[in-house]
Amino acid sequence: MTYYTENIQETLQNTLGKTSKNIGIVTHCFPPDFGAAPHQFEFLAQSFSKKGNKVTVFTSHPYYPTGKITLKDFFTWKRTSKEKNITVIRHWLLPSQKNNMFLRLISMFSMLFSMFTSLREVKKQKLDILLIQTPPITLPIFGILAKKLYGVNVVLNVSDLWPQAMVDINGLSKSSVAYKVLHWLEKFYYKKADALVTQSKESQEYIKDLGFDLPHIYRIGANTKQFRQKTDFNSTEKIKVVYMGVLGVAHGISKLIKEIAFDDLNIELHIFGDGVDYKNIQSIIKKKQLNNVFLNRAIDYHLVPQTLRQFDIALISQINYVKGTLPAKLYESMSVGLPIIYHGEGEGAEIVKYFNCGWTSNPSDYDALTKNFSLIHKLKTHELKEKGQNARTACIEHFDLHQQFDQLDHLLSSIVVQMA
Repeated sequence: MTYYTENIQETLQNTLGKTSKNIGIVTHCFPPDFGAAPHQFEFLAQSFSKKGNKVTVFTSHPYYPTGKITLKDFFTWKRTSKEKNITVIRHWLLPSQKNNMFLRLISMFSMLFSMFTSLREVKKQKLDILLIQTPPITLPIFGILAKKLYGVNVVLNVSDLWPQAMVDINGLSKSSVAYKVLHWLEKFYYKKADALVTQSKESQEYIKDLGFDLPHIYRIGANTKQFRQKTDFNSTEKIKVVYMGVLGVAHGISKLIKEIAFDDLNIELHIFGDGVDYKNIQSIIKKKQLNNVFLNRAIDYHLVPQTLRQFDIALISQINYVKGTLPAKLYESMSVGLPIIYHGEGEGAEIVKYFNCGWTSNPSDYDALTKNFSLIHKLKTHELKEKGQNARTACIEHFDLHQQFDQLDHLLSSIVVQMA
């Protein structure tokens, strides 16, 4: 077992076989929201259902990551639909994706308050277990109340370390009253949960250092069958770099295109996404008359694999080091076999170094990033292919979506059996 392989099954005493469960998934986003997070929860819901489990999703009206909902949804408190044999209950909220803690908290609590009206559904659906996404930091309250009222088991999927993440993006001070209250709430959730899962070694160690049992690792990973390997690299043409994903404050794409002279480097940067930084990027491209930077709206998720294969290099950018975060686009790009330019710190950068599948630079070091882009021009085709093959092999062996799911499903089954 390597550093990047965490086998949950090895921590279990017994082989449980197939155990049918009634599962509730509580998440802030679900398709038609776009991005890795909503599609990850859709994959979980469908995979649990295909294994013979009954699945109910508690979520919000679509808003992610643009921070906008339709006028119809704004005047709809709650609606329930059946989607591919999954019950989906959508709730009202005041959306916000701005880098403002106060506005985000209002959004989080509005979603929680509307979800309270679905607590009875936990009893009605006879749920065995609730898998709850956090952040938003308010959603675990729903699970804790359901546990107290109806005895349902609660598993927290800690994807980001809130409020630590707000500190990392300079949205909150550790000395503030708000941080202290939210940090107390965070530890309260960890104490009340029946199990914790998280996506990185950094998050795992952070939670352990707070005095809790070591959480299980559940990485988002990539569907290696869907994200098939790119095979054609043509070094005679202009190098084409792709950024695919949410355009948020922490990603810093608007600052990146200010600092990196893609026209002078003779490298094309193709951006696909939406988010709060979209208009800033659009304005900079127009103001600086950039010929080698192309901004595109987000595309349907089923088009992402084939779109990624049209490019030579994948760019991952995080201008703020946010402890414990691992961008899903990293796994997807690795699965396609694209060499990685990783502009950021933390475990994502360590993965790129460990598997020798790209180049890294610190978030504030744009000179190093420029050197990495310049280096690409000097590489021969077989060298690009080698980096890409390293990425593909690592993804198959360590970050395959279905392997990760099987481990999570096994964990949930063990909890249901133990609590029965």
